Amino acid sequence: MTWILDDMVFNDIACVVSVNDLCNWPTSELVLADATAQAASLDGSGRRRLLLDARSPTGAAIFTTFSIPVDSTAGTILYTHLRTPTGTTANLAEHESIAWALTDQTRASVLVTRDKHAAMLALAELGNGRVCHPYEFFEHLYDQGCLARQQFEDLLNTTRRGDQSIPIPWRLSS
Repeated sequence: MTWILDDMVFNDIACVVSVNDLCNWPTSELVLADATAQAASLDGSGRRRLLLDARSPTGAAIFTTFSIPVDSTAGTILYTHLRTPTGTTANLAEHESIAWALTDQTRASVLVTRDKHAAMLALAELGNGRVCHPYEFFEHLYDQGCLARQQFEDLLNTTRRGDQSIPIPWRLSS
């Protein structure tokens, strides 16, 4: 499975998880839209930039990025369907992520976002099971042994502070 992280989720991870803790994270499963990577590279604190450069012990990138060529099927979806002048106001990274997921033929891609508008747009375009809240993604990382219990709880709390309308689910509360 491929997890497409939006900028807010990537930032939450950067606030809690150090680069040294990423050595056992899966490679080729965590992807970012080019616009998310560009925003991260301009991060004043440098936390997201450090995550972008993180490598596994074998030298593989922990977080990979994708771009959408204009003349591709994803480019057609992005520029003629999602980013029309009268279209939605979601940011470019969200639109890139949805267009890429729609055309990803090799594996099941899931957009991880806490932006409600992006989640609803992704749900409409991608369908059930292709978009999730960060809580579900963090639970997956914890279950895979990528997060220590304290990191997991810190991520839940960081996300809750950023999205106060959705409490930490009962099943995840300790």
